Amino acid sequence: MTCGAVILAAGESRRMGRLKQVLPWGDRTVVEAAVDAALAAADIDEVVVVLGHEAEVVRAALMSRPRPGMRIVVNADYRLGMLSSVKSGVRALAAETGAFLVAPADQPGIRPDDYGLVVQAYRRARPRVDIVVPTYGGRGGHPTLFAGALRQEVLDLPDNGQGLRDLIVRREGRILRVELGRPGMVEDLDTPEDYEQALETMRRGDYGSPTVVPPRPVRNFFMRKGTSSQ
Repeated sequence: MTCGAVILAAGESRRMGRLKQVLPWGDRTVVEAAVDAALAAADIDEVVVVLGHEAEVVRAALMSRPRPGMRIVVNADYRLGMLSSVKSGVRALAAETGAFLVAPADQPGIRPDDYGLVVQAYRRARPRVDIVVPTYGGRGGHPTLFAGALRQEVLDLPDNGQGLRDLIVRREGRILRVELGRPGMVEDLDTPEDYEQALETMRRGDYGSPTVVPPRPVRNFFMRKGTSSQ
């Protein structure tokens, strides 16, 4: 089973007051840390990054170093809300994707092995499930996994609804929630205070060591309109 990751980096950062995707995070930026975690995850076969607001600025940060396996899609309709970016990313995934994980770019505390823990929980689940939601202290977090069979259901979700929450409610009987004890899965950077607190958590080492992206072969996926890659 192949697994893809969709990283949502299209937002306008209104509450932050500045473009949070390119705020410093260790030796890189917030968006780079989020993308690198997915790229370094052994269980992830492709990583699609969805840009929107200030797309070229965010793209420049991502292209600052080689990232084989990363593909970029620009969502021209990002102002319609996060679901529009989810749909852009899901459309760009390879046709053979057996499951996909969705994570926002403003959760740089997510680790590569967090992806692995979620994927392995999905693979081991009996009876089979459609969605895996990682939790920390009972709070749902990311990356959230969706079975590939739900791809069209995601694309058919109404833009005036509650986004992926509508699908989660609909599939409640086939969801696995797993407590993983990883704070980075639930801590997003909405405000300057969130950012400063997260930096302190990182400095203490509570998110783990900085991610190192290992070399990986570049798979020859069909390049869809509106996408780009290295």
